[in-house]
Amino acid sequence: MKVSDIFLKHFSVEKLKITFSDHIVYSRATGIDNLDQYAFRSQLDEQVGILNRKSIAGNYKFTKYKLKLVSKGRNKIPREISIPTVRDRIALRALCNFLTEIYQDNVGFELPQKIIKKVKIDLNSSQYNACIKLDVANFYPSIKHKELMSRLGRKIRNPAIKSLILSAITSPTVSVSKTSDTLSTRGVPQGLAVSNILAAIYLSNIDKKLNAMHGIKYYRYVDDVLIFCDLSDADKVSESVIRMFSRIGLKIHDPLKVPEKSSIGAISNSFDYLGYKFFGNRVTARIGSVERLKNSLVSIFTSFKYSKQKSEEFLLWRLNLRITGCIYENKSKGWLFFFAEINDESLLHALDNYVNKLVKRFNVNIYPKKFVRAFKELSHRKYETSYIPNFDNYNLDQMKAVLVEYFNLKIETYQDEEIEFEFKKRMSRQVKDLQVDVMDFSYS
Repeated sequence: MKVSDIFLKHFSVEKLKITFSDHIVYSRATGIDNLDQYAFRSQLDEQVGILNRKSIAGNYKFTKYKLKLVSKGRNKIPREISIPTVRDRIALRALCNFLTEIYQDNVGFELPQKIIKKVKIDLNSSQYNACIKLDVANFYPSIKHKELMSRLGRKIRNPAIKSLILSAITSPTVSVSKTSDTLSTRGVPQGLAVSNILAAIYLSNIDKKLNAMHGIKYYRYVDDVLIFCDLSDADKVSESVIRMFSRIGLKIHDPLKVPEKSSIGAISNSFDYLGYKFFGNRVTARIGSVERLKNSLVSIFTSFKYSKQKSEEFLLWRLNLRITGCIYENKSKGWLFFFAEINDESLLHALDNYVNKLVKRFNVNIYPKKFVRAFKELSHRKYETSYIPNFDNYNLDQMKAVLVEYFNLKIETYQDEEIEFEFKKRMSRQVKDLQVDVMDFSYS
């Protein structure tokens, strides 16, 4: 199928409506126009018609994005996230699906735990003795538009499609819209459905070169680079990679000048990657990753403490969901799924003990599930176990039970479609909370 035909497929009125119902209808986020998905639903036909017509004609313009600041911790500059309007979110998701399809043979997206699995295999092979960790400074804001559009132009020649992509990346991100706001001249906004595929395309040539380089093993997840090689070649390899990134406008922190950001060392030393910590044969979660989980567990108990209803049933349900994670929309969600490649059972026991202490501290009569058992179920029978909920398999009666028992909904007059909608809306919110525990390493 031609590139233009694939674009027309994803931007057809029917497909755009499906994109809205599959990805956006349950979200609470609003853009600079403050139009939420509920108000948008009443205008769906009109709005999708405009999006379809203007995108194909090449004159669709994205509205300014609303700025959201996300804390990265004490003494760190917050991450700037761009929130699009509902209609723009449909366009961006459709654009992401289109780019993913046409670049499926050139760009790969691997889950962090899949990358970690490969890292473990290479560590055990004893083929390499040096580890290079490189950190790209301000990755998304540094992407050059001209370079990106040139790379896209090798596959995409239709000016209407290129115009749509350029509008997506040049639309400014603002707190309050002003007439003096100007288009962005560099960078890809973070938080958009299309951000990660564009960033991957931008780095595809470097990925190809380094994956083919003899004597090294190269891994990259967004802006985190890990390389295994021989210690005698490490300095030379590091310098070569830094030069490659520099040629396309990306600055990597020099391991010699900024060792707290990038580093070179013997593979026998401990090192961190994607929230994991490697030390000899031990693979565990980094302290910061564990602390983030603990904080989220405390927040569940704190919410219970200050809630008006003080439902221990809802507390237990939320706590169990945080412990086990879940399967939702055909994806595994939660802390344990992300850290599925650890082999540190002592950490799991420590987490179970921590939960028991919280139960005692908040004086509640509940018996939560266990991290230890959930990890074993996840490792051996992820899709067969009932210990880890699979919300995709819930029937109407199970949905009703959740809505009544845990969310106190009066559903006597609800139609089946309304029950399904309310269930998915609430599950989407709960699953979004699960992703906060691993947000630094997750694609949006």
